[in-house]
Amino acid sequence: WFAYTVMSADLVTAAGFPGQRITVLNNSVDTSELLRQRQSITPEETLALRDSLGFGTGPVGVFIGSLYSDKRLDFLFAAAEAVRLDVPDFHLLIVGEGAEREKVQAWCAAHPWSHWAGARFGREKALYVSVAQVMLNPGLVGLGILDSFVCGVPMLTTDCGIHSPEISYLDNGVNGVMTADDLKAYVKASTRLLHDFAALDILRAGCAASALEFTIENMARLFASGVSDALAA
Repeated sequence: WFAYTVMSADLVTAAGFPGQRITVLNNSVDTSELLRQRQSITPEETLALRDSLGFGTGPVGVFIGSLYSDKRLDFLFAAAEAVRLDVPDFHLLIVGEGAEREKVQAWCAAHPWSHWAGARFGREKALYVSVAQVMLNPGLVGLGILDSFVCGVPMLTTDCGIHSPEISYLDNGVNGVMTADDLKAYVKASTRLLHDFAALDILRAGCAASALEFTIENMARLFASGVSDALAA
């Protein structure tokens, strides 16, 4: 049985399938180009973008993904407002497109310390993420977690029960943060990271390690190993 992630394998094992006949693939996409693009971005480019967005020197949280209900944008907005009360120079950057674009546009228009950038891809996406210290996604998380790892911007999410299997890549306190599905808990974790540079550095190091682990090359190697195991059996 070829399982997307450890979460998938646990479900299959619980259903009675023998664990020794399961290969966990760690589903991924090709992240090598995004890594090269991120590494090519200069501090001057990041600073210039921050200035153009009007963000100054304050900390930034970035949301990146499709704009639809499962992303829980109202929760994101409420969290950002609460963080701003504790961190007065905090800014929120939203990168993405989708059905709830008008809601995002209206909220950003009412909160001038935020900015909606629309959809961005490739090197431009990496550049926008580079202005942020944390990635805020309180709703559904899937393969977008790889953007967090590759760009070295730790993700904070919630235990909301609607995540895709790739959420199993998040190791709480090591390469990201998962809080209870509670606004106060999420805000507390977010503000703590924005104040605690040492904790943020630990998560960045965890992101770098995970970026090397969850790759399409490693997925291919695991798939080949699983095929060999099946043939040997």
